[in-house]
Amino acid sequence: MCGFLSVEMEDNGNGNANQYKTSSFKSLLRGIKQAFDDGFDIGILPEGQINPFPEKGLQPVFPGAFTLARMSKRPIRMMGMYGLHKLWHVDGMNVTGRNVKVRAYPLFHKFESGDEFVESFTEVIGHFGAKGEDHPEWQDW
Repeated sequence: MCGFLSVEMEDNGNGNANQYKTSSFKSLLRGIKQAFDDGFDIGILPEGQINPFPEKGLQPVFPGAFTLARMSKRPIRMMGMYGLHKLWHVDGMNVTGRNVKVRAYPLFHKFESGDEFVESFTEVIGHFGAKGEDHPEWQDW
């Protein structure tokens, strides 16, 4: 079973920097707490949206996943997606490819700071998102 919790954003166009409506964070946090209370884990896109051009690198990565993990005393398990931008284009639903890979990495590291999380996510998931394969040194992050 799964569900979806969102943060409301300004409608500033796909592929542009996110502008969050901070008033929606309280309802998001309540939803996350309820999901945890019900025994669920949560997945977060630290880029805030699907990356339309992963071959150019990640969009800005936000440390909110680290903050939520620290507050809830839960581990971070990084996940990467490859090829999703070919199903979900910034210019609409013009499908140009159907080969999508999802990689769930094992729990291999406890992050000590938001900066460390952002750096690791950028290297490990950025590589997977651009190439569809593991970073050769992913276990060192």
